[in-house]
Amino acid sequence: MASKNRDYCCCCIPLRFAVTIISLIALGLGAVSVWSVIRYNITDAIPKIASYVIAGVYGLLGVSGLVSVVFKHYALAKNFSVLWWTVTIIVTILSIVNLVLIATREKEEVRGRCQTELIASFNDKYTLGSTTYDAATLADDVDTCYRWVLIVLGIATGVEVLVMSFCGWVASRYTAEVKNRKVEMGYTEGYGPIVSPPPPTAHPYTNTSVKY
Repeated sequence: MASKNRDYCCCCIPLRFAVTIISLIALGLGAVSVWSVIRYNITDAIPKIASYVIAGVYGLLGVSGLVSVVFKHYALAKNFSVLWWTVTIIVTILSIVNLVLIATREKEEVRGRCQTELIASFNDKYTLGSTTYDAATLADDVDTCYRWVLIVLGIATGVEVLVMSFCGWVASRYTAEVKNRKVEMGYTEGYGPIVSPPPPTAHPYTNTSVKY
């Protein structure tokens, strides 16, 4: 018989199955991060370390989620939920900081990259060199390119935060489900069965049958 405390994600997906999928996706993202270092032969220290740190974080999330699903203990589910929300907050802060830096301190660097890519694309299109990139047109195209970089990064940041927040919401609901399931089965949070207190007994010197 199904537990009356069972909850669902997206109307029909059991939370336990949803946490399993989320954990597998996290493990997959960690594997992709490691694969990218090997595939593209990244030798620069900072990107390489960052990729391995990302892989480690995603791997920790994935393993924590799968362990909580397998053992269905409240403490494990709670740890997974707290860990996920912690990572979500950190990722959100870092993404916003990155967006602010691109809009301020790194603005000219990004515009320079846009200009380089535009000129390279223009030269590939006009291989004979009979046409030159008009300076006014190039400036307008650089502005447009930079604007689109900000828009795309803003949308990507928003989607990332929403997806991670949704997964954190699922983890929190799964934690509550595991806790309610333990209560339903007659157990407290890892401290054994709930024992009802004994009924009160009459005082040994009290005799209600005595009449005066």
